Amino acid sequence: MFKSAFISILGLPNAGKSTLLNAMLDEELVITNKKAQTTRHRIKGILNAPGLQLVFSDTPGIINDTAYLLQDQMMKAVKESVEDADVLLFVLDVKNPKAIEQLKEYAKLSETPIIVALNKVDLSDQELISQRITEVQSAFNTKDVFPVSALEKFNLESLVQRLEELAPEHPPYYDPEIISDENVRFLVTEMIREQMLSQFKKEIPYSAEVVIDEYEESEKIDRIRATVFLERDSQRIIVIGKGGQSIKKLGTEARKKIQAFLKKKVFLGLSIKIRKNWRKDEVQLKRFGYIKD
Repeated sequence: MFKSAFISILGLPNAGKSTLLNAMLDEELVITNKKAQTTRHRIKGILNAPGLQLVFSDTPGIINDTAYLLQDQMMKAVKESVEDADVLLFVLDVKNPKAIEQLKEYAKLSETPIIVALNKVDLSDQELISQRITEVQSAFNTKDVFPVSALEKFNLESLVQRLEELAPEHPPYYDPEIISDENVRFLVTEMIREQMLSQFKKEIPYSAEVVIDEYEESEKIDRIRATVFLERDSQRIIVIGKGGQSIKKLGTEARKKIQAFLKKKVFLGLSIKIRKNWRKDEVQLKRFGYIKD
């Protein structure tokens, strides 16, 4: 008997959804950062085990008030992930009770089973954890509430075991040898963007989009050229930095991350172009893959 399931991971920004997915896969597949809304796309991560395949969808953090067409498309991706899931996995920061009410709206969109991962319990106390478990069980009408720490990988085995129990009998949807349906080019753009989130402050990382222009593979080294698109010339000046030091650091740190993932040497060349207000531009959003025809 083989079991497979599509599991959509939902939560507010900074709840720890991406960190949890990486921990369950034991791979640094999706980017993480303390900045809100690190995740822009719906990204699938695949957990393969004997007789089991769990296909997780990591989704953008839920926000009520969108400011850009980009954010509208991100919330659309969240709703789509609810519609085709076998199980919904809600990730809540144990210290954020407001998340319960916001996630209840998404629970209404589906009749699929709901599991709740009460995250960051390593930063809380037992009294608050017990209180939150009771609140969550009542709000979502489920007994499946798991206190976890994605960062410390605490109690993840119990969570995965319950997901396995809920998975229907079905052959694997994907090749059991892969951990994502995303291609390497996309994962590389995400790694570059992750370094932008780490290196730059305020609006710059949110105004950035990365596109791979060339990707040449060889046995010993992959040669990659990418463009970082920004919205304003003033942002270009900051990203380049004095004497080109900032963009050099960005390239160096991104290259290290890519090399660790690919387990081979990488040459990475970065350039910068301006696309004014691309987050509000339907044509640009289609080009960057946020709007599908």
